[in-house]
Amino acid sequence: MKRLIPLLALLAFLPQRGSAETTLGAAITAVPYTITKSGVYHFTKDLNFNTGNAAAINIAATDVVIDLNAHGLVDVLGIATTAIGINCDGFNRVTVKNGTIRGFQNGVVLTSTGARVADLLVTNNLGSGITVVGDDNEILHNRVCNTGGSGIASLLYAIGISITGTDCTVSDNDVENTFATDNTNHFGDGIRVRGCSNIVVSNNRVLDVEPSAATNGGAATGIAADSTAPSENLIFLNNIVVTTGTGFDLSGGSSGKYGDNTTSNVLTGYNTTGSGMTDIGNNN
Repeated sequence: MKRLIPLLALLAFLPQRGSAETTLGAAITAVPYTITKSGVYHFTKDLNFNTGNAAAINIAATDVVIDLNAHGLVDVLGIATTAIGINCDGFNRVTVKNGTIRGFQNGVVLTSTGARVADLLVTNNLGSGITVVGDDNEILHNRVCNTGGSGIASLLYAIGISITGTDCTVSDNDVENTFATDNTNHFGDGIRVRGCSNIVVSNNRVLDVEPSAATNGGAATGIAADSTAPSENLIFLNNIVVTTGTGFDLSGGSSGKYGDNTTSNVLTGYNTTGSGMTDIGNNN
């Protein structure tokens, strides 16, 4: 399993820089940075963060757009970090887009209504890539890769994308190489749905999710409806999961439908134990 992306491959997936960079609103030229006013914010260069247990960018206002302008936000402390790349705790209508977030414990963490996370490369984060909590939210067109590797025993999960809320969409994302560390009962999930209602998870590609060592009770799932916080009215449609323990864990779905999903190189394709979801066909 590759834990690092070769340089040329990484560059190929970076948003392309050019004359279309956003110049509206306020420029973020250094971190840590706290946003306290509504508006558009943009990067003008790559930014390094080395403050430790904090957020590189903290959003404390409604109606905020952060455009990274194809630049990067990087935690240079690496594996020692407990920081968050971009954080929002309870402010609505937040958009984060168009750039790279790398090296944090958690890449993007938004508690918000009407939020959108799109067109990001979120890589080499230790606990989670993208976590969004709230209603009417979208996670679209992102590449989340190399999530995991923390030595913190209490950090039970390595999760590429996590969604909680009502009336949300997780669509057209690539989640690659999610791996839990070798501590007891550590788990890896490519995409996790938890405590949701009316959620569409569609057209995502999840590749290579690995647990901690089997002797330590770990598990790995491509796309999971978490049974510890059941969800209702789920739609899992046209997703692909390659190389993991369980392709789709539907045990936390009390109602909904799944169809046109594909698995390859998995030990269990579909775990339907306790599930109320309906198979509408073409799942293999």
